[in-house]
Amino acid sequence: MKKLLLASLITSASFAASADVVTFDDSSFNLTAGSKVVFDFIDFDTDKANVTQTDSDNNGNITVNEAFSEEGVTDIVNFKMGTTQLGVDAAYEVFYKYAFSGIATTTDVNGKRTLEVTFNAGTSGLYVDTTNVGNGVLDGGTQIASLGLNEGGCSIDITPGPLQNKGFCGLDLNLNFSTGYFFDQNGVDLSTAAIAKSATLIVTVQDILGLNFNYPVVGGTQNFQIQHDGNMTFNVPEPASVAILGLGLLGFAGARRRKA
Repeated sequence: MKKLLLASLITSASFAASADVVTFDDSSFNLTAGSKVVFDFIDFDTDKANVTQTDSDNNGNITVNEAFSEEGVTDIVNFKMGTTQLGVDAAYEVFYKYAFSGIATTTDVNGKRTLEVTFNAGTSGLYVDTTNVGNGVLDGGTQIASLGLNEGGCSIDITPGPLQNKGFCGLDLNLNFSTGYFFDQNGVDLSTAAIAKSATLIVTVQDILGLNFNYPVVGGTQNFQIQHDGNMTFNVPEPASVAILGLGLLGFAGARRRKA
């Protein structure tokens, strides 16, 4: 089930055409009246997440049901609309701050060793920072969106060889916008829109730094880093689309009753 989830999330995020178009009003950050960014895709820079893993089953190695948590901050390097790269305004930086936790298990199948992570809790947010712009550090800033975990996981090849420490993560996130920053194509503030909003986060794992198969002591913990980059799409269906879908379902139900 976890591998099917990852495949589904990665496939859906691979097609920008399937993402919803959103308008970001950045006029309060670059102090330019009417300024906005219309996008359907966000690219994140490479970062290193700090990870703590615990020998929860007290067997001294990372094989089964280990408590896993990671946290970090990365910045947006590109808003995109389709294949067009829009960049980020030089007046500010946009950061994604995250903290997720779950269970990690290492599997060995036909000589391939894989670190599988299932996330079961987590929060994250998007922030705009206008302090010391360009230093690549979140110095506080204004939160423009909050995101919580629905479900997600990672699959990372840790077998010695050319693909060692490479893999993917896919997360489905619930999404809440702060007032006055994000709008749909009709100009409706998405913070007040009565629709279910979500985001899909796809992460490409580039390397694992400092992970050991055995813990320093039985029942202990180890700290390491995961280097990755990623992208995010928003899913914000138009209210009219939701209404049409509802009418379609009602019509389908009525047809079934008449046929019966």
